[in-house]
Amino acid sequence: MNLEEITKSIEEMKMEQKQSLAWYDEQIVSLQNDKTQEFLETQKQIDAAIELQKMLLGDMEAIETESFIISKKYPNLKNKATYKLHLPKSKEEKARFERYMLEEHPGLIKEETILRPIQNDIKQLIADGIYHVTEEGLLIDDNGVAIPNTTVEVKGIEVKVKVKS
Repeated sequence: MNLEEITKSIEEMKMEQKQSLAWYDEQIVSLQNDKTQEFLETQKQIDAAIELQKMLLGDMEAIETESFIISKKYPNLKNKATYKLHLPKSKEEKARFERYMLEEHPGLIKEETILRPIQNDIKQLIADGIYHVTEEGLLIDDNGVAIPNTTVEVKGIEVKVKVKS
């Protein structure tokens, strides 16, 4: 084999390798799309079934069936993981929120190139009962003032299922 032939052979192998890898990449993307679609479809069904389960449980605290003990699991209001903060999104709302937090609660803001509230600390203040959440989801600070453009979502009741032995 001379230099021309070996070089041509190497170039052909590189081209075949590139095509082969491109085919595998396409297969991976296709599988990932299928996986995502399957997850979304089954998650919708699961969510709908959970809502039906909650509806069937109704006002009862616990129900025992042939195979399961089904009870309500209430969120722990003393745990910061129970709360989900919805912070302002628009520029104007953010500016008002940041100005208020800097003036009234500077310890709950960490300054970087941008101002960002320390969500875990705010959630902990809610859990400790220092900050309060109204029925409408407004966040009220220790001064009794609603923090601008901020709402809080409290986790709902979950259904707890135990399989009987």
